[in-house]
Amino acid sequence: MKNVYTTEKIGERTYRIDECGRDNCYLLLGEKSALLIDSSIGTGNLKAVVRSITSLPVTVAATHAHGDHTGGAIQFGSVWVHKDECSLKFKMLNLKKVRADLISNRMKKEGVTKKDVRGGVFKTKWLPFEEGKTFDLGSRTVRTVHTPGHSPGSVVFLDEGEKKMFTGDNVCAVLLMKVIYATSLEKWLPGAERTLDLCREYTPWGGHADGRQSAELIEKIIDYAKEILKKYPKNQKSGKLTYPSFSPEVCVIFNPAAVHEK
Repeated sequence: MKNVYTTEKIGERTYRIDECGRDNCYLLLGEKSALLIDSSIGTGNLKAVVRSITSLPVTVAATHAHGDHTGGAIQFGSVWVHKDECSLKFKMLNLKKVRADLISNRMKKEGVTKKDVRGGVFKTKWLPFEEGKTFDLGSRTVRTVHTPGHSPGSVVFLDEGEKKMFTGDNVCAVLLMKVIYATSLEKWLPGAERTLDLCREYTPWGGHADGRQSAELIEKIIDYAKEILKKYPKNQKSGKLTYPSFSPEVCVIFNPAAVHEK
């Protein structure tokens, strides 16, 4: 397996693991165990990278069940996923051939191929959890907050030790709401506002780019969503739009027919 991962220490006991610029995993160390939040597409030996950092027992959990966040769980045997996504339809999004299509152009330039994607999603045990699930790592507690939107089971992980939160894709600068099984923007909004409120106490880290987020970024995405909610009434035709216009910095990509709850 190729070594496609780089690591960055972002706290006293916290590491960001980058899969060739495609997605982020976060490794949190406690006194008794470690928690790996998200597990990337799984194009390299993620387990070896984790083991190079710690020998502690590792629990794997996911901010949501898209294949670029749960694909590497096969290397660990199990993954905790919110109950709304611990289902066959989300496991299908983790099939080898589906995840292989997620390989980025940068990864291809680095020599990553579809053959580097490991299969075995149905050999991975998916463990369902509900709002408020906590992970006790030993002198470090991490709890979950349900924030449906980018996917119905999207969650934020709150690290009580270092006051960080891990948001997955639910408040990304380029917010993808035109993806399979995404909720309406109307349903997304309360969770996003809750995440923004949590920025008063926690520093946000996201699932892509260099992981760094801010309250200002999240607030801008929320403002765009509110503008969309006002501009697009119910019963719009399906399609794909970008608001306010496509930018690599901040925008919302959405389906006009899925702005409001039906």
